[in-house]
Amino acid sequence: MFNAVVILGNTESAPLIRSLIAATGQVTIMREAPAPPGDYEMARIVNSLLPDLIFIDLSGGQQALECMARIREFAPRTPVIGLGCSAETRLLARHLGAAGLAAPDCSPDELRVAIREAMESFHGGIVEHVFSFLPSKAGSGCSTIVLHTALAAASFGRRVLVIDADLRSSVMGLMLGVTPVGGTQAVLEAAADLDSFILRRNLAQCGGADFLLSTRALDAEPPEWTQYFRLLNFVRGSYDLILVDLPELINPATVELVRRSKKIFPVCTTEIPSLRLALQRLTELERLGIQQERIGLLLNRVSHSSPKPAEIEESLGRRIAHAFPNDYRAVSRAIQDAAPLQSNTDLARAFAAFAASLAGVEYEPQPASLRSRLKGLLHLASA
Repeated sequence: MFNAVVILGNTESAPLIRSLIAATGQVTIMREAPAPPGDYEMARIVNSLLPDLIFIDLSGGQQALECMARIREFAPRTPVIGLGCSAETRLLARHLGAAGLAAPDCSPDELRVAIREAMESFHGGIVEHVFSFLPSKAGSGCSTIVLHTALAAASFGRRVLVIDADLRSSVMGLMLGVTPVGGTQAVLEAAADLDSFILRRNLAQCGGADFLLSTRALDAEPPEWTQYFRLLNFVRGSYDLILVDLPELINPATVELVRRSKKIFPVCTTEIPSLRLALQRLTELERLGIQQERIGLLLNRVSHSSPKPAEIEESLGRRIAHAFPNDYRAVSRAIQDAAPLQSNTDLARAFAAFAASLAGVEYEPQPASLRSRLKGLLHLASA
């Protein structure tokens, strides 16, 4: 929920405006002014209440427009939405910096769109160090990639946060050997009043990285996009790298994480069902308006007997951003020990190289040991 101040233009429009704003389900009205206030009162309202946004009834005419200009002076980072205005007034309101406009007969859905556009234009946008990972299908190893990329980035001295957004089917806590209490669900529920104490209380730590884990609670209310919006804005200044583990289907809440990510990585394996569903995930992202340069396909569990990445690129017509070798034993051992992968494995080196590319650090892989080279040759001979 966003906290708002409402400035009315006349008493006749007040009931309609109240009911319209309430019907969006996204706004709590902190203060309602019966008419556009003067300079002192306007400054007092915005500086004491610190609203997330302000609604102005533009049926108040010139007084309402002058009030909008004062708000832009007193609170330049607070979006203003004009309500119930004529075509001429709309043009003037846009010129004065209105972040959103709504017609007198707009629906709650139309106002929700105006609210979202207003908030994202002022406080949204792509966050340069947020990366989201999207499984092509369940079991593609997306969570494994997120987990070990986070641990590798933390080993480079980066401050890393993992947001576990797969709220019902998460395996991240199981892989870490942690039973989260509160976790992602508790932080999202408290998003409107989120502070450092609430966040730290619900984080788990492993290998120098912070993890906001899902409890997989069956009775938790599905989150709104506004909660992820607030969460990202709160944590983005505290971390060098934020990795998001998404569910396989983008929903109306997680779409906020996708839109705000610098890059989205669909994850697939070399199996035909996973590859075909990867194409569907790519189409879904493009329909959301995500440009191709912000999408990087990850190929997981590549073995000596599977098609080469170049062959898969040709088949899909898409470039593979990074490929990870199959090492079931190493991953199973890491899960059993709730620990990072052993650093001398090819898979660990692949995660380190990928993490370095996200974190902007140089990575020089250690040469493989004689034992691991012999194991690779034996594997190749038996394939």
